[in-house]
Amino acid sequence: MRRLLSLALIVACSSKKETPPDPPLPAKPEQPLRDAVGDADLRALVYDWISAQACVRMKNHFSGIKDRTRKDIIDGQIWIRDCKITSDGKQLAAEVSGNGWQWQHKVEKKAGGTFEVNQYVKFAVTAKLTGTADLAYSPKDHVASVWFTPTSKADVKLTPIGDIEVNRDDTWSSILGGAASLIGESPDDKAEQTASQKGTEAFEQQAARGFEVAIDLCSNTTRMALKRLPKGQMPKPTVGETHKLQLEVQNYGVMMYGPYIQPEGLTLDVEVTGGSLKVNLACLKEAEETAQNFLDNKPNQAKAIAAELVTGHAKLKLPHERCPVVLVVRSVQPQPVTLSFVRPQGETTRAAGGPLASCRSTADSVSNEMRAEEHKEQAQAAAAGSGAGSGSKPKPKK
Repeated sequence: MRRLLSLALIVACSSKKETPPDPPLPAKPEQPLRDAVGDADLRALVYDWISAQACVRMKNHFSGIKDRTRKDIIDGQIWIRDCKITSDGKQLAAEVSGNGWQWQHKVEKKAGGTFEVNQYVKFAVTAKLTGTADLAYSPKDHVASVWFTPTSKADVKLTPIGDIEVNRDDTWSSILGGAASLIGESPDDKAEQTASQKGTEAFEQQAARGFEVAIDLCSNTTRMALKRLPKGQMPKPTVGETHKLQLEVQNYGVMMYGPYIQPEGLTLDVEVTGGSLKVNLACLKEAEETAQNFLDNKPNQAKAIAAELVTGHAKLKLPHERCPVVLVVRSVQPQPVTLSFVRPQGETTRAAGGPLASCRSTADSVSNEMRAEEHKEQAQAAAAGSGAGSGSKPKPKK
């Protein structure tokens, strides 16, 4: 027993360790960088992001041109076909090119005669812009804003496509939206040259004002404004977000919007007034073929995924497609017909990849109010028995 006790004491004494030293004090953290160098680094980060992402969102995109006097009417088309943005760390250089068209109605009384024009004016445009971008963020509204300010005069080349029946200087100011109306002169055989000159001037005037791109992080909604808005304020809802904005399609014309990414499919609530329109959903490749045929005055042979002749209200549903989908609206009658469409906000947010922040948007209250008003109007119309039109799903195009 003594031997066992002695052995235990020996083991205990031999295994005893010295008390470890106190751990070293943590190093004093460096002060966060909040100086001019930090601001420059943030600006460089913004430039890198814009250089990589902006053209991806813009290239091969169809959007609209507002009527010069009717601010809720879209009567023209812009098709961005190429885009390149580079940065030297201090400023951005962008080169954008594409095509477009806009309906023009004009009556001139000159030299005792009356000249009336009703036609789609088609054009090609290339613009080179150089400027700086500033980033602002409103934590309360969860809205990030990028303000672009030009640092030099825009280099713009605008070329009319086809014949222009009269001198329409004001055509191009309305196309650029925001430039002052320019007085036309008597018709002559230099209409294309004059239109190109005035169009270039109008584009340069608009570009000189700069623009803003704002992102609502709660809904992952991106909008653009041709002016600098206060921090935290989103631009107004655009086409596809509200029935308050309408596309006006004239005299066997065509209008397009998209492409739309649709991982879960595509749902569009459509309202047509003033007649009937052929509403197509097409892959981007076929939509571009349709646009080119329209510019070239050629018959359209492009195939649609789905098509429906709509009069009144319709809800179009399309399952997931492997291609980006474009809404293609074609006129089937000589008089103007208007169309509005809305994609559900939840579907739009999920298609964009989901919210960018865990929050509830306060900046998008304008959209919510407009949607509530639209739902109320639709309910009143349904109660009055005015739900005319086809509401069936689009039939596959054979």
